[in-house]
Amino acid sequence: MATSNQTVNIVRLDGWVCPPPYFSPSFSSPSASTYTNYLRTEPATDVICERLKDMDVAITTRVPITREILEREESKRLKLVAVLAIGTDMVDLEACRERGIEVRNVPAASIEAVAEHALGLFFALRRNTVGLHNLMIGSDEWVEKGNLTSHFGGLPGTCKEEVVGIIGAGELGTRIATLCRALGMTVHLSEQKSTPSSSIRPNRLPFTETLSICTTIFLTLPLTATTTNLISTPELATMRPDALLINIARGGILDEEAVVQALKKGTIKGFASDVFFEEPAGGQNSVLVRAAREAEEKKGVVGEEEVDLRGRVVLSPHVAWFARSSIEKLRRVVGENIESWARGEKMNLVTS
Repeated sequence: MATSNQTVNIVRLDGWVCPPPYFSPSFSSPSASTYTNYLRTEPATDVICERLKDMDVAITTRVPITREILEREESKRLKLVAVLAIGTDMVDLEACRERGIEVRNVPAASIEAVAEHALGLFFALRRNTVGLHNLMIGSDEWVEKGNLTSHFGGLPGTCKEEVVGIIGAGELGTRIATLCRALGMTVHLSEQKSTPSSSIRPNRLPFTETLSICTTIFLTLPLTATTTNLISTPELATMRPDALLINIARGGILDEEAVVQALKKGTIKGFASDVFFEEPAGGQNSVLVRAAREAEEKKGVVGEEEVDLRGRVVLSPHVAWFARSSIEKLRRVVGENIESWARGEKMNLVTS
């Protein structure tokens, strides 16, 4: 809560994401608040600390707020971290608790857009639309061979044959499940990996069973200490060879190197992701990007024990959230979070 009659100083650390939050006219007055916007902030402690100096509120989407930053003199005035997103993995929540700094987020910030993007990735993989598009513009193979159905790697199923597993049955996972069921798919919600078989909740499948029976797995859970590398070589080995794995959550939830190896060996059919362990992702820092590029460059020429990855890896640059409704909600709720905090009201608290 802001001290009575004190001007609230607000800093926006990554303003490129969207226009400023909506504030009421009274709160926007110079006597009530100041607003400093930086389009981008280098994720370096000294840079971030300099921008937090004399600030009461920090707005961040992906700029980290670490324990080291919170222990610095420059951040001693900080009282609220307003996350312009649903995910808070970039904020050290425990350090904020110790300092008495509130953290507020935007629940269900972009559920509709992300769920629809997830289905777009699914169809791109199952129908090989990206691979076939690249073949069409990169060669005359269709003219030469008469058809390109061999590039499906077998007969693809339809939605009614699809068995979907949702790992992370929160608001996003539930929305994806609803859309999948509307298309005629069978949907299973996975229990948490650590849950013993004796404690499986009603209408949930054990984690390992979800992986082993489903033809498509959607990852829709937050990145935490317990979900980091949730999917790696042992988990991939239990999946069906015709299975698709789609990560629409956070990059660190799975072992990206293990995924590439599973694809090359034919352990799973395909992989799609909108998120990466390190972002922005490119050829220098992402094994997924490198693998997809190399597959296109090889044009189907692979080793004797390797599978052609063309069309089997579909990547997008963390844009699943991007939609008109998402932007409007982010701007509105972050503004409400900050103003309600200034009035001493509890709203969308992650930690306090």
